[in-house]
Amino acid sequence: MSKGFRADTGHMAKAAKDAHGHAERVERFSSNLDSKTRGRLLGKGKYGRIVEKALRPIIDSMITDMSKAMAKGHRSIGHGLDITRKNINEAEEAIRKDMRRHQGDRDAVHLKLGQRVLDEDDLRDRHRKRVAERVDDLRSQGHGPQRHLDPTDEMLKERLGKPMKILDGDGKPSRDDEGKPRYHRLEGGYVQSTDKVDPAHGPDAKQRLGEGAYMDAEDPTKKHKCDAFSTSFNAGEDEAFMHADLHGRSLLDPADPGRQVFRFAPEDAWGPEGNHHEKFRGFYIDPDRPMTGETINYKPVDFRGANILAIYEPDGMGGHTLKTMFPEPRRERNP
Repeated sequence: MSKGFRADTGHMAKAAKDAHGHAERVERFSSNLDSKTRGRLLGKGKYGRIVEKALRPIIDSMITDMSKAMAKGHRSIGHGLDITRKNINEAEEAIRKDMRRHQGDRDAVHLKLGQRVLDEDDLRDRHRKRVAERVDDLRSQGHGPQRHLDPTDEMLKERLGKPMKILDGDGKPSRDDEGKPRYHRLEGGYVQSTDKVDPAHGPDAKQRLGEGAYMDAEDPTKKHKCDAFSTSFNAGEDEAFMHADLHGRSLLDPADPGRQVFRFAPEDAWGPEGNHHEKFRGFYIDPDRPMTGETINYKPVDFRGANILAIYEPDGMGGHTLKTMFPEPRRERNP
């Protein structure tokens, strides 16, 4: 890899936009053809079906994917090429299946005016599949999804652990002038806790692992750590997580082979419109009243004005893997 190379993203984005515009013009033209004319253009029998069902939707998707990737700059092109490679593999497999299914069939494909073979539901299913594949790949790179996308609310609370009471010289809980138990505190007055359960262990970790649930899933020799906040993307926000990672990758400096850390606003990854803070969830222990009897008191995190923190580690091959990524709330909004 050449060090310090930076693509001219303006020229690349313009070229991608022109290519996509051409594809849209071809699409409009072909959609206005009647079925008989389409049959002549596409070819009859199995070959017409192959082009219509396999190649054209795939090529349209490739143009869209590469357009988005190229607009992000050369660091995102690698991801775009990965998508393209998968699209080509899908096209080849679709062709093989179609030829086996339509052997001996000589009828031309019949489509109504403006009809697509893949309807909106099919396209959504295909998109969801690609998002799921990308998020699965991020799970293999680090612990981002395992700790900050997959956990249930209960798992997020368990990650905070139990408040640590201050003990007196006799080993009994120390109390303030009002008779309330006193707790160890972190910077900013938040409650210090112990026995934190790593969400990366999966659900029901305490029941399955016992004391092992309090150890770090990535390094079982160390106890699991957690800040005052236990935060996550909302359940089902896989696409938001994926696009946040893509934005983080666009910030990577190719000349820096080491760890790289980025903080960015959600609108930088998802655009200026929308209440992006509603895509997050999380909890912290109530500093004013950590416990009622043996019950821990939790407060929901206010994510207005929150940033996204993404940490990338070198992969040993000149690139970077996502170590972790999570929403980082503003402390002044969560007293």
